[in-house]
Amino acid sequence: MSSEHVICETRGPVSWMTLNRPEVLNAFSTELGRESLEALRRALADDRTRVVVITGKGRAFSVGADVNEPGADADPAKRIDIMATIAHKAIAEIRQADKPVIAAINQLAAGYGTALALACDIRVATETLRLHYAYSLIGLTGDGGVNYFLPKMVGVSRALEIALTGEPICEEEARKFGMVSKFFPQETFLEDTQALAEKIAAVPPKAAAAIKAMMYASQNADLLTHLATEKAFLTEMAGAPEFLDLIRRFKK
Repeated sequence: MSSEHVICETRGPVSWMTLNRPEVLNAFSTELGRESLEALRRALADDRTRVVVITGKGRAFSVGADVNEPGADADPAKRIDIMATIAHKAIAEIRQADKPVIAAINQLAAGYGTALALACDIRVATETLRLHYAYSLIGLTGDGGVNYFLPKMVGVSRALEIALTGEPICEEEARKFGMVSKFFPQETFLEDTQALAEKIAAVPPKAAAAIKAMMYASQNADLLTHLATEKAFLTEMAGAPEFLDLIRRFKK
């Protein structure tokens, strides 16, 4: 079910969410934030969906918050608080979801657009990628977990330099630090992303959920705790019928 600012499509086991304000490079208004959060929750709750893809229509993934909205508000700080609250709910949904979420970054992401992309489990992009921190250039300090995700990916010193200078992260650096896993040509970007999503969707849902949960939990767990968790999940998955089916196919 699409809305005014979000196009929702189901392509086999993959749910696509396309941010649809191309005239402003998919800048997040309060309404777009609400609609995209609702669309994300619907996709994650859909039993037919195994992978969710988020992308933007036109020439950008998203340039972040529509600054005209708080700029025109009698209480800009309150409007920013409302927008950030919605944004943070979306970030939490992505990270806590059982299903993998892919950010398909077409050319440009900035501000909350960058934060949203970094929060996703996997990122793919066009070969003309530009990621901008952007917040500091208008006197803001970032939201959507950008100050959490970026240092983990590029290191604190480089993250500070990116944030304080406004320098973009381009394809070479995004590839070097593993921020983006694959780069696709612009002309086949959507098709290539769908093919990758379908490959991921072939993993049994419970296994995919367990792998995602363990990967994130490992960042704050000691090795022995992690090994115990791995063994518990491994034993559980080995008793699932999908395991035997996949083993039989593998042997053929």
